[in-house]
Amino acid sequence: MTRSLRAFALIAASILVLDLLGCVATKQWALSGGDRKSGVVRVSYEYPEFKQPSLSDAQALEVAARRCNGWGYHDAEPIAGQIRQCSNKDDGNCDLWTVTREYQCKTDTSYAGRLSK
Repeated sequence: MTRSLRAFALIAASILVLDLLGCVATKQWALSGGDRKSGVVRVSYEYPEFKQPSLSDAQALEVAARRCNGWGYHDAEPIAGQIRQCSNKDDGNCDLWTVTREYQCKTDTSYAGRLSK
């Protein structure tokens, strides 16, 4: 194998490994907005075109519930559906997507919950 062919093979292998690492990179849900008064929390994640990750619904709920707790609510409940928007277009194609879910903060209305306040 010639020196230039070996160099090309090494570069190609490096690009492949980096691309694969990008596919398995752990994506996380993050707070992206909300309204304390109405008790609505938004959590989102972004991903590049053709590389949609599989994220945990439980992790999204945990992020929303922590925000609700910080606002003085007891828990969070998912609002049906999700929003998928193009965050960045390049030549008419979307190369970065944002997925957002909304959660409704809940107050503990049980007798025990009212006593603890």
